[in-house]
Amino acid sequence: MSTRRIAVIDLGSNTFHLLIVDLQQDGQWISLLKDRRYVKLASGGLDVINDDSLQRGIAVMKEFATQIQSWKVDATYAVGTAAMREAKNGLEVACILEEQSGIPIEIIDGHQEAHYILKGIQSALPALPAPGLIMDIGGGSVEFILFRGDEVLFVHSYKIGVALLYEQFHKHDPIHISEINALTSFLETELVELIKKLKDVKEFYLIGASGSFEVIQDSLPKLQTGDHWSELELQDLDAYMSEVIPMDLVERKLRKEIPIERLDYIVVAYLLIRYIIRACPPAKLYYCDYALKEGVIADKTGLF
Repeated sequence: MSTRRIAVIDLGSNTFHLLIVDLQQDGQWISLLKDRRYVKLASGGLDVINDDSLQRGIAVMKEFATQIQSWKVDATYAVGTAAMREAKNGLEVACILEEQSGIPIEIIDGHQEAHYILKGIQSALPALPAPGLIMDIGGGSVEFILFRGDEVLFVHSYKIGVALLYEQFHKHDPIHISEINALTSFLETELVELIKKLKDVKEFYLIGASGSFEVIQDSLPKLQTGDHWSELELQDLDAYMSEVIPMDLVERKLRKEIPIERLDYIVVAYLLIRYIIRACPPAKLYYCDYALKEGVIADKTGLF
């Protein structure tokens, strides 16, 4: 059976991901390499990508290019998300990364990003009897996709990524109650349309895609699992997050489930998730480790 080797790079506002797969004729693929680097393009906000972030990005893209070459990849797709599409110098940064690495970059809008995420998750998660709400938390934006089967009920990319929430609200460590209240009020304003849509459906399942949900799935009991997904014990979620939120940095470092790269942003990420589940409690909670990268493969190769 002949194969085609594909590389996908997700140039996120916080993390750069590289995925290399062998694509087979039967529509399946075999994962050969996954590499994740915390570049933090949006660490200084989404207005301008600063030079430190750019230099980190250049270094990582050069390493990715070397890996892609060594694996003799047939086709490479690199997509830039919130930081590149929102920053004043986002296009300039993309051009510099292209020049330094030799890898063309496509800057996608929020709807295209959500489209890829949905395709990726639907290629892994079994069919659900109720609507699913995908929540993909990035550094610059958060994508929400409410779907029922093949029907998309609501989709929106919100500029409330964890890097932005951290810069705006997490001024003290541990976070002050006044900062928590300010962040909650901000979310109440920003997410009005989403909450209305969720209240219009009788029940929904929350599906967390990678990022902070990866930490959650390492912390909660699993009710059932598949190759790239798991159903988590929803009843434990609020209590777990409420335990971590008031911790200071030293206490968070002692939590084995929190990677060092997420120690700063995890508090605002959990406040965001907690806001959603309190405003509109889901019926079930899923984690899926397929998202944008896998959706790009499915879309570009016409598999699904």
